[in-house]
Amino acid sequence: MSAEPRFHKSTGSARRALRLSVAAALGLAVLLSGPPAAAAQGDPIADALARVADGTYTNEDLELLKSDPEIAAQVPDPTKPDESSTTTNDDASTHAICGAYADVWFRKRSLLGSTIYVWHHRVVYCRDGSRVTSWQNRYDYLSDAQSIVYMRELQVNQAGGIGTTSAWSHLQRHLEYCVVKYGCYASMKPWSRITVHGNATYSYTGSAG
Repeated sequence: MSAEPRFHKSTGSARRALRLSVAAALGLAVLLSGPPAAAAQGDPIADALARVADGTYTNEDLELLKSDPEIAAQVPDPTKPDESSTTTNDDASTHAICGAYADVWFRKRSLLGSTIYVWHHRVVYCRDGSRVTSWQNRYDYLSDAQSIVYMRELQVNQAGGIGTTSAWSHLQRHLEYCVVKYGCYASMKPWSRITVHGNATYSYTGSAG
């Protein structure tokens, strides 16, 4: 006959020890996570960064940030229009082809004019001369990105029109700026919508974020 298992009631001291252990673990987690960027309240640079991030900046804010070249090289210039362009490997021939692509990119520059990032949206597809017959790939990526730029979730990923004369792809990416000392102070959301046609022409709209 097997021995009956024994159960012991927890003592009050054991329960107190458990609560103290949990509290210590939570305290360590808070410590390791570090203070939020907003903790730098009262710092003129932090305040200026916050206003650039929410679009309420002044010329004085921009001049203050430019006075610190290390910071200015990492802050997007909100006064500059987007730069964008495309590359493609397709021509206007009427024969069927797979592996055709269009790569649309948008550049974000800093207050010093240097590149913070170039965000790309690329589509690879098949066409038969009149219709877009399939997507082979659709994706986004960064080039020339500073180390402050962190790629977060894909917020929009939509497409349609396959089997017709025009197909479209719409992507939007969440990017975050994280600067040493001031933390992650701003989010950017570059997006673009590319429309490709069965006759090898294409168009696009979008923004650097």
